[in-house]
Amino acid sequence: MKKVNPFQAPGRWYKANLHTHTALSDGTQPLEERVRQYREAGYQILAITDHRLVSTAAALSGPDFLVIDGIETHPGCIPGGDKYHLVVLNAPTGLEFPDESSAAERIRMARAAGAEVIIGHPYWCGHQLPHLMPLQGAAAVEVFNTTCTKRGKGYSSVQWDDLLDSGWWLPAVAVDDTHGGWDLFKGWTMFKLESLTPAAFLESLRTGAFYASCGPVIEDFSLAGDGTKVRLRCSPVTEIHLVAQRSCGRSFYAQAGETITEAELELGTSIRYLRGEVVDREGRHAWTNPFWLA
Repeated sequence: MKKVNPFQAPGRWYKANLHTHTALSDGTQPLEERVRQYREAGYQILAITDHRLVSTAAALSGPDFLVIDGIETHPGCIPGGDKYHLVVLNAPTGLEFPDESSAAERIRMARAAGAEVIIGHPYWCGHQLPHLMPLQGAAAVEVFNTTCTKRGKGYSSVQWDDLLDSGWWLPAVAVDDTHGGWDLFKGWTMFKLESLTPAAFLESLRTGAFYASCGPVIEDFSLAGDGTKVRLRCSPVTEIHLVAQRSCGRSFYAQAGETITEAELELGTSIRYLRGEVVDREGRHAWTNPFWLA
């Protein structure tokens, strides 16, 4: 499916949390309460992804709030890594994964059932590139996971860049992975949709029409100058990073006590991909999905 630049696509922005637990697995709150928390916090999309249990929460959707049924499944990993945490979205009732099935098999089964899979918190899992490459077919990877910050491993940007450097175009999401109360509303994903429906959400997920954030707003990330430059605009921040493979790319920093809202980079022939990452005064990040330039 063709990739989409959400900043140039029609529609409006919708705020989503794609990794959520309730008392049906190891969360502290009943399903209805968890939905109420996110609705009242200004979200418009919430995926319920309890461990080993396909949710039946979509009935709680309304005209201005979309609930996505999901499940978190944990197939074994190749030697050297903990079990995978695969977050399955739009999981149909009755979707089951045989205990002996591999991660790759579960991704294929999920997609065959009309669902999509997100790779959960690879840094927290200790997963490196050899562990992640068998997960081809996943729709996205978690670049930020709130719950994992309690172990100092909330950010998986290195693992994401390793995947991009390998030649796998993969977008990234930020999530709460909510279990209790402290891990609410700290990481989210902004989706560009023309309508608040499961079909529109899935199309946006599959085409990369979204960005991830813990606070900053990305206003634009686009090619300029007949494709010879990349330009990023955002809410006031102290750092803007235009990140490419290995030693390529460039960082921009505000003067002490000041902020910046845009950056531009001339593209050289050596840059294969480029993504934007910004950091505000509170240390909160936001991430664009990458341009694939080679």
